[in-house]
Amino acid sequence: MKLKKSFWAKFTSIAATIIFASCTTTNLSVPVPGQEGIKTRNIYAEYYNLGESYYELEDYKKAAEYYELAMRKKEQYWAAYYKLAKCYVYSSDWANALPMYKTILERDPENSSIKASLAYIYSMQGDFKNSVIVYEELLAVQPDNQQYLENYLAVLIADNKKFETKNAQKFTEAYETLKTEYPDNKNLKTFEDKYKELMKIQEEKPENKETPDVPEAPKPDSAP
Repeated sequence: MKLKKSFWAKFTSIAATIIFASCTTTNLSVPVPGQEGIKTRNIYAEYYNLGESYYELEDYKKAAEYYELAMRKKEQYWAAYYKLAKCYVYSSDWANALPMYKTILERDPENSSIKASLAYIYSMQGDFKNSVIVYEELLAVQPDNQQYLENYLAVLIADNKKFETKNAQKFTEAYETLKTEYPDNKNLKTFEDKYKELMKIQEEKPENKETPDVPEAPKPDSAP
């Protein structure tokens, strides 16, 4: 059962009181060296922990607020940045998620998980062209990955109007791989039916219109 927001608000208040109280209860004429640094670290660590708590409760909007605060601390910037990006994905905030995942991928260009997330974001934005490109990069390294194959096939046929004949071969190869490697895949039938439907559309040619009758040119008058 999810905890009520009022509980977390109360918890946040108590946590903040403990943090500040622990640093101010002892009256000293001379400040302890490093004391302010410890207070700051504790505050931003608590922001991150609160973000994690809301994330676990699937309150991604609230979690995002605390991750943004946690990012102000250099040492935990990238950890909070990554979790904030995930909050945007789970909130279907593709506009904010896309640039963040691009940045994360620049820092770790071989990370297949990040690439797959980026491909998914592209597809959810309707950018099937870039989504296909990323999935093809992933399949070049892991040609038998079931999830990549399924998503790749889904993206190829996501929009009937934009399904081009040149994708037929790509679709066939991916479909055959999925069928061979994962014969029990629950989506095989869907892909097969969709493929046949799309191929039928591609094979249909516009009906030849009858050539309109052209009146014969008048014959020249006979010579007298």
